[in-house]
Amino acid sequence: MGPIEALYRKLFVHRYDDEGYLFYFTAADFPGLHAEPFAFRSGANELRGFFYRYDGCREDELIVFCHGLGGGHLSYMREIERLCRAGYCVLAWDNTGCFASEGESVRGLSQSLADLDAALTALTERGLRERYRQLTVIGHSWGGFAAGCIGNYRDDIDKTVVISGPVTVRALLTATLKANKVPCAGLIVNRLVKLEQKANPAYADASALTAVDAKKSRFLFAHSDDDAAVPLAAGAGYVRDRTTNPDARFMIVHGKYHNPNYTADAVGYMQRTFGALNAAVKKKTLKTAADKKEFLKDVDWRRMTEQDPAFWNEVLNFIG
Repeated sequence: MGPIEALYRKLFVHRYDDEGYLFYFTAADFPGLHAEPFAFRSGANELRGFFYRYDGCREDELIVFCHGLGGGHLSYMREIERLCRAGYCVLAWDNTGCFASEGESVRGLSQSLADLDAALTALTERGLRERYRQLTVIGHSWGGFAAGCIGNYRDDIDKTVVISGPVTVRALLTATLKANKVPCAGLIVNRLVKLEQKANPAYADASALTAVDAKKSRFLFAHSDDDAAVPLAAGAGYVRDRTTNPDARFMIVHGKYHNPNYTADAVGYMQRTFGALNAAVKKKTLKTAADKKEFLKDVDWRRMTEQDPAFWNEVLNFIG
């Protein structure tokens, strides 16, 4: 393994499991929220998730939610529950190499798109897709890339919401390497894209811009203009400045960093909490997951993940 591939694996391509020091909401934390297991195969791996719903939900509309890199779908239970509370059924799962799903690693940044395609294929093959008059795909970050690009592969997506998602794998790689101040980032990105093409040849070169311009689905892009993880110019801004689709919608906010769907208080609280955690790790005062769990024992996780009503009102108006 060469140094570039080693960097690629260190930054992205490994397993992501619950290390035990972060808190994750589950359906049990929301009285009345049902969770019906749903498993399907993506390549050689079984991926596991759930249909989430409250009693009385819309029976003819489905939202598919795609999670970001570094966790699983439980990292987004506040978002999922918010959509269920609005009357929708939501399908969410853990991608390849993440949390409850199989896989030695995530295989590549384009794997989120491969897994989304596999999930939608499973719905169709099992006769479940035909139940729904409207299918909406929503994704954040890594999942936003998948949501934005899936229209290149399918004609049955009615509406798409991309939250802080990169337009292409290349854009995400470039943003990440520059954020980590990696020397010769451009040359390294070219090499990493080739590794992506080897891992997922059918998906590595996908672009959300192509899907938007095809006009097969209605699109809403949400992004914060101070996002350092996926800069605006690599995501919603890129599409906004180049699309030929006049119906594409853009919700650009300020001060929300990588989470435009959070309240300003939640974003600030998260920044302070993990800033302190990372500082302690850097000083080597926290060496184990147990140390980190103790450090975070008084964190108010509900406050940290509080959802912005104005954000979700705009999303729900778009979906409805």
